[in-house]
Amino acid sequence: MRIHPPFALCCLSLTLLPTHTAQADDSAQPERDAITLPAVVVSASKRNAELQQLNGAASIASHLELEDAQVASTQELGRVFPELQMAYSGSQLYPQITLRGVTSAQDFYNPALTVYVDGVPQVPTAALQSLLDVEQVELLKGPQGTLYGKSAQGGVLNIVTRQPDNNTQALLRAGVSSHHGHQAQATLSGPLVRDMLYGAVMLSSQRTSGDLHSDVLGSDLGGSRSRAGRLKLRLAPTAAPWELGLAAARDCMRAQQDVYTPFDAIDARTAYTMPGLPEAWREVRQQRCINSLTASGQYQWQDWQLSAIASTQRLHLDARQFPFAMQYSWQPEHWRQNVQELRLATRPGTARRWDAVFGLYRQDMRQQRDYTIDFVLPAHSPMLHSHSHNRSETLAAYGDITWHLSQKLDVTGGLRLSRDSARTRFDGHMMGSPVAGQRRTHEHTTLGHLAAGYQFSSAWRGYLNLAQGYKPAGYNLAPTSLADAEGFGRERSTSIETGARYSTDHLNLTLALYRIATRDAQLYGDSHIGTQTLKNVGDTRSSGLELSAQWRASPAWTLAASGFVNQARFRRYSASSCQGCGRNRVPFTPSHGLSLSATGRVPLGQTTLRPQLRLRHTGAHYFDSANALKQPAYTLVDAALAWNPSSQMELSLYAHNLTDKRYRSYGFAYGPLGSFAQVAPGRSLGLTVTWAY
Repeated sequence: MRIHPPFALCCLSLTLLPTHTAQADDSAQPERDAITLPAVVVSASKRNAELQQLNGAASIASHLELEDAQVASTQELGRVFPELQMAYSGSQLYPQITLRGVTSAQDFYNPALTVYVDGVPQVPTAALQSLLDVEQVELLKGPQGTLYGKSAQGGVLNIVTRQPDNNTQALLRAGVSSHHGHQAQATLSGPLVRDMLYGAVMLSSQRTSGDLHSDVLGSDLGGSRSRAGRLKLRLAPTAAPWELGLAAARDCMRAQQDVYTPFDAIDARTAYTMPGLPEAWREVRQQRCINSLTASGQYQWQDWQLSAIASTQRLHLDARQFPFAMQYSWQPEHWRQNVQELRLATRPGTARRWDAVFGLYRQDMRQQRDYTIDFVLPAHSPMLHSHSHNRSETLAAYGDITWHLSQKLDVTGGLRLSRDSARTRFDGHMMGSPVAGQRRTHEHTTLGHLAAGYQFSSAWRGYLNLAQGYKPAGYNLAPTSLADAEGFGRERSTSIETGARYSTDHLNLTLALYRIATRDAQLYGDSHIGTQTLKNVGDTRSSGLELSAQWRASPAWTLAASGFVNQARFRRYSASSCQGCGRNRVPFTPSHGLSLSATGRVPLGQTTLRPQLRLRHTGAHYFDSANALKQPAYTLVDAALAWNPSSQMELSLYAHNLTDKRYRSYGFAYGPLGSFAQVAPGRSLGLTVTWAY
């Protein structure tokens, strides 16, 4: 982790990461017994740079840390990345992601941080998904526009999955948790033709219980069930300079979401319903399936590696329907995304005066959506229906070069040229009046990157980083009025950051200071819930400090702490919907955060106990630009105890939100009916059994 700049800040946070997890096989045992902290390679750098050599801030969570924290989906990554706020707004389809004061806020279709799986961007409505056979998760912090282009202003989250090889590995895991929750996972990988062809298959099933109930809508509201699988083939002949890969995945989720409580009555966890709601309009249901196929290849010669990726992803939201107040809504949608990238990079591990990566990139995304709202009280009558087609395309070329001016000093320069186009077409009616529009736009964007790093000693390194990011011009993907054909312009961010790292065999420290200035922020230009229109509402500035420490205190104990302070405010707010908001805090941006953890490995006869304790504190923040809906600061406590009766077996007992703290993860105002909130998960107790070979 690291610490980032505050120029107008408020609170300090310390974060805690556990470092070990129970992996029950002989090969994993030395990994847990090791006293030194190993060097970490960051594949998200696009040239496999070591973490300690990056001229920027990044946090890495290994598969051991993910398992120790019982992280089974991207939504739960906040347990290992305390500086990352990752939740959803009403439904898991719409991620609410905040990092360094840069937030998705109200633009759920264009997150400020994009999720990647093995270098492939995920459709925005698929950002919250299952984690399958993960090697590590990489969080690059701050704008990453030069390497990743659009929607990377807050950073990039790259999920790196394991690659099959000559080692045969198998894993079975089963678990139960509070309120009838359960999980099951199976993984098998190894050689199909030794020294040439390898394969892997992964299957997962998980049920997460909901905390809300209602005499009208039923119980288990807010819960979800997911089933996911991935198949991998890897052709990599021994000693050959090339390899090919093919991966296919499917992730399906069913849920009862889009339910809320009154904003000031979250303790009862009773879902709000309008009195007299007819029985025919009480169903709460959504079903989402993601199908993806990725082909990859690489060729190495001398100092270079040429890599290619081609991926297609389909997302089908066949059902999303729910009642709210006097209305009932249906909102199915379908996505199709195609991505291609060709990349040429220098190979790591060779001493040279410079390192570089160059690439060509194309992304084509299409969305089709139906949006229907009917009045069901006091009598049934149509209110809104729209059918829309949206398409966006990005073509880009980029390069990033690092010059090693001496053994201690290096300088980096990068450039990205992008052409973004967007088009929308929709038609329908609103209260009997026609609603239709058709428009297209395109623009060119140039982004730059400058950085420098200096190795003060074998342990200390400092860096300075200037980076840019952006979100392209486009249109509201859930159109409800003629204003949605007007669209919105490009949003741009520029970040300046300075930081330092200290690294020895037993201790890692990071510190960073940052300031991110954003122009023409894309937020709602009005305040009518359900019919909002995205506009360029003004400018923001986020300043902050990040600090983290990880100490291997002894062979038995690892202690970690990290924290941040942040102040993200509007510098200008021009939308008429919020008079006097020009100096308000940006919504969904906590003022500070703190995390502390202790992870142990205690011998017990011929077996091992691994206790864990983690405390996460999140500062106060608002859910709206007017700063009227506030979530006060809160603290969560997680604990776990794992026991390894043998080298292949592990039993783990855990508790998340041990004190059953009640807090909101989302809130909104709904006119004369008042304000409403989405309640975050309460206490969860669980037991898992893992067998590994």
